[in-house]
Amino acid sequence: MAVATGPAFLLVTLMATTPEDPTNDDLAQRLQAALGEAYAVKKPLGAGGFAVVYLVHDLTLKRNLAVKVLSPDLISSKTVLERFKREAETVAGLSHPNIVPLHFIGEKDDLLYLAMACIDGGSVADRLEKTGPLPIADVKRIIGEVASALAHAHKRGVVHRDIKPQNVLTDSESGRSLVTDFGIARTADSSLTATGMFVGTPAYLSPEQMTGEKSDHRADIYALGVMAYELVAGKQPFEGATPTAILMRRLSGPPEPIVTVRKDTPTELAEVIDGCLAIDPEERFQSASDIVAALGGNMVRTPTLPGAKTVVLKRSRAKGRSRSTMFLLFTGVSVAVAIAAASLALMMKRTGSTKTTVVQSMPVEMVAIPAGTYTIGTRGSETSSPPYQVALAAFSIEKTEVTVGAYREYVVATNGIAPWGDSLPLASMPVTRVSWPEASGYCAWKHPGGGRLPTEEEWEAAARGRSLNAFPWGDTFDPAAANTEAAGRLGPTPVGSYPRGATELGLLDMIGNVWEWTSSPMRPYKNGNPMPAAMTTNTRVIRGGAYNSQDRIATVSFRAYSPPTTRPEDLAGTGFRCAK
Repeated sequence: MAVATGPAFLLVTLMATTPEDPTNDDLAQRLQAALGEAYAVKKPLGAGGFAVVYLVHDLTLKRNLAVKVLSPDLISSKTVLERFKREAETVAGLSHPNIVPLHFIGEKDDLLYLAMACIDGGSVADRLEKTGPLPIADVKRIIGEVASALAHAHKRGVVHRDIKPQNVLTDSESGRSLVTDFGIARTADSSLTATGMFVGTPAYLSPEQMTGEKSDHRADIYALGVMAYELVAGKQPFEGATPTAILMRRLSGPPEPIVTVRKDTPTELAEVIDGCLAIDPEERFQSASDIVAALGGNMVRTPTLPGAKTVVLKRSRAKGRSRSTMFLLFTGVSVAVAIAAASLALMMKRTGSTKTTVVQSMPVEMVAIPAGTYTIGTRGSETSSPPYQVALAAFSIEKTEVTVGAYREYVVATNGIAPWGDSLPLASMPVTRVSWPEASGYCAWKHPGGGRLPTEEEWEAAARGRSLNAFPWGDTFDPAAANTEAAGRLGPTPVGSYPRGATELGLLDMIGNVWEWTSSPMRPYKNGNPMPAAMTTNTRVIRGGAYNSQDRIATVSFRAYSPPTTRPEDLAGTGFRCAK
């Protein structure tokens, strides 16, 4: 298991052998006393000079946490204490499927700790060390997910400053990548880093960081390029016999082209790596969202296929600028490297150029639902009872929730408003923050000649089939079959991440992940309990539950509701799929 203990410039020692009994660990006992009876401290996971990480089981919610405890010896250090608290504040303000979520922070006596989700699949560095260069598809997915997390952080004024394979963890069940260790992240009001110093891992630092110039979010983009190169090649892009030689190599020009190091590197991935590793920040991708768009599966640099809808996107390249010769100061290592002005002054005269990217229409799989009589509702439910039978004509419904990639085509084609703002999620994520009229409009556009939102009866028939079960897979809840509260994901996952929960006909994510709009107004069932006007006045039924729904309501029959014009920020857990 990989756990970052931050700040990031300390070395982490992971427990490879059987961990000691926490009852013999004084710090573990103190943590147990601070957390109380609702939690059980299990074992230490990792330790560094500033903090120790423990595996803690939440007895109430039946989930594991990674609890980072600041060394009591350092709580009197103002700088370390501020960095530890800042990490908690930074992560608490970031809610994204590809960022390790913070659950809470606590302080008792001289014990300061923060509890985060326990990610049990190891780090990308662990995998790289074990297997060597990764499959191209995995590299694209990992880099795209990390870029999505960075886009979210950058939009909120947070620069990570230590992106590297060790700080990207993998969820063992879904394979999702999560960024961790914001211990040295810089925020807009940050003042903890002294002028003339930098922090981070030297191998992943951008040229402007190394030469002491002002840096911004594009330093994260450079580090992501180093990481991408490393995952493809199995080695870092800049190598040398001495640290000085490596630094000079990095400042003198680009690395060996990735396509010569690994012949099967696709052109679009090579261009992304090149666009991240430009020496001049103005020559790089200017936004992590651009990287997501390039790698998310909905944008390719190939000729348009017949019948595809396309749009040309351009990334401007500005002229370069000179860099002055500086001295480098490494935290914890007294190293000063004089860089000769004649050889390393980076006078970069570049002409403006553009790169063309094509958006290719994404196919959507529909599943045919046969005509017949279906049971709707269940007994004993306040809003979904009594059950009744309905005869439905045959119809088709999309296999998955509408994805960001598919909805982006609609935004481009109709000059619509992107619900994700400036931070484009991965193309495979379910699109959320879409109002009922917008969802209806997308379905009509995507499926000409009858595309629409399903009625709630159609939705339940598709999810349940002819059975009377509470779930598509049976009558007993299975936490491995759906992304609900029990999964502890704290956010949506890419569509199709829970194939175990598929219906008999192959529909995915009918339970959990995000709520789904239907076309039906919220009304009581015939002979059912009356509903207050607030529930039935200008509302539409939503179905299926979401990532944060309690398991008892994430069923095929449970009905919730939302006004059609609900604000986007209140629809972060609501998506949709189309019918025809």
